[in-house]
Amino acid sequence: MTLLRQFAGVRISTTALIFGLAFAAVTAQAEVKLTLKNSFIFKYKNRATIEANCVVDESKGKANAPSKDGDMHVAVRCSDEIALPLVAELMNAKDHQDVIAATVAAKESGDAVQIAGAWRIWNEHGGDNTVFVQGKPVGKATTTNPDHVFEIHPITRFGDSPVLESFKTIDGYAPKEPDAAFTAYENTRASIKRGTSTTTITSNGVGYNYVKFQMELAERPFSVQDGSFAFAKVRDWEGELLLRKKRMVFVKDTPPEIAVRDARQGDCFRVLGIPRLDLALVSWRTQQAAAGRTEVLGWNLPYEIIVVGLYDSACERD
Repeated sequence: MTLLRQFAGVRISTTALIFGLAFAAVTAQAEVKLTLKNSFIFKYKNRATIEANCVVDESKGKANAPSKDGDMHVAVRCSDEIALPLVAELMNAKDHQDVIAATVAAKESGDAVQIAGAWRIWNEHGGDNTVFVQGKPVGKATTTNPDHVFEIHPITRFGDSPVLESFKTIDGYAPKEPDAAFTAYENTRASIKRGTSTTTITSNGVGYNYVKFQMELAERPFSVQDGSFAFAKVRDWEGELLLRKKRMVFVKDTPPEIAVRDARQGDCFRVLGIPRLDLALVSWRTQQAAAGRTEVLGWNLPYEIIVVGLYDSACERD
């Protein structure tokens, strides 16, 4: 089963379009230009995760309050393959005090440590930096949240400590509502330009980091070496259809990935997700442009959703 048969357009509901008018001004952030190596796009476009040897520059040393998402940020500089300013984030960090302590120890020692987790490119924390070029020297971070668009988020392993069970809903945190979040994602402008060895994606910033929604599978998930992918309908919490087709990412051996292993078309789950750039769709658009369909390079932001938690309650349908 090919991973690239998906790219028919999605349709967003009337309700979501109404939300879009209300939230457009709020969600707009600085435009950022990101240049990635074509070899990196090819390697990771159908991978859920990444692993890298990293040096810890700064660790917060404690979890965020649950009301602020419960994550912990670690500013790191990783292998030349990534070669971008980078933040690694541990979900539900309060449950993993050993990993928190390990990040502090790594900062103090200066020794490199292997970090694995979902790769995530998302223009939310670009800050004053409007240009990111993969391969340029990365300076040492002085805060736990330097200007960045690349993350390892959520972490699945820090050194020898796996944290796969951290992929769960966050007690005490109120995720973004699906109508507002998906409308913001769908309305984010982007443009793509492919060169000989690099591709540049220019897009406006968008937040809505964690979103809850109902995920109705459009197919059985298809496995890759580090997880699985599936296309799904996106519904709001009451069951109204928002999107007819969006690619979902499941990280291997996490609770969400285990839950969908035997799932079939039509199965529905209430989930927590975070958005990231869809490199497979970036690749598809450049291929289509090379064949003459240059208009696809100006379509809105190509994104997919990493499913990072499951809710216990059953779905509702409209």
